[in-house]
Amino acid sequence: MARKKAAPRSRAETKLATREALIDAGLALFAERGLDGPSLDDICERAGFTRGAFYVHFRDRDDLLRAVMHRVGRQVLDALFAPADSSADGDVPALVQRFVGAFASGAYPLSRAGGVRPFQLLDACARSPVIRAEYVGLVTDALGRLKASVRRAQRRGAARADVPAADAALFLMSVVVGVQTLLDLELPMDVGQLAASTMRLLGVADFSRKTRPR
Repeated sequence: MARKKAAPRSRAETKLATREALIDAGLALFAERGLDGPSLDDICERAGFTRGAFYVHFRDRDDLLRAVMHRVGRQVLDALFAPADSSADGDVPALVQRFVGAFASGAYPLSRAGGVRPFQLLDACARSPVIRAEYVGLVTDALGRLKASVRRAQRRGAARADVPAADAALFLMSVVVGVQTLLDLELPMDVGQLAASTMRLLGVADFSRKTRPR
């Protein structure tokens, strides 16, 4: 039986596919070589397009990096805050456990195994308002989701109620940024143990016994 020919793409579909291919190429090369490694020509060559095609979609290399950060950042946040088991939605211990697991596996993008070093991102933020705005947006999104998760835990009596949810969220985010920075400096650290201690500080019950990695 003869195969049906695929319907030709519309102009809009072709344009979107080109943009996604350029983002895919940037994502792969940044992971392989760090944020400062690949040139614009490297990215275009990996994607199979010319600079002319690139400039149809992005103003410059930083604009592409912003798009890569947006895609990866949203994927990471959705994976951390939207577990497959919907009954665990808002479960702070499970959320922290997923973060520890992502760090250990290298799935978290700002880990040594993830390919991009934290100092590279901070350098990029310092020189580029576009990249800084994207990073601040991702952090702000994470803080909002953390605040909602903590608040749900407090309502269930599963976390300290005397700490404002917004402060607890900021504390957790500060721990994350501190961990990724200290690990980048190659300071020995047991991330699972630190996570358990952090949960005890927030009064989250039974975290170390039920959710700490073995």
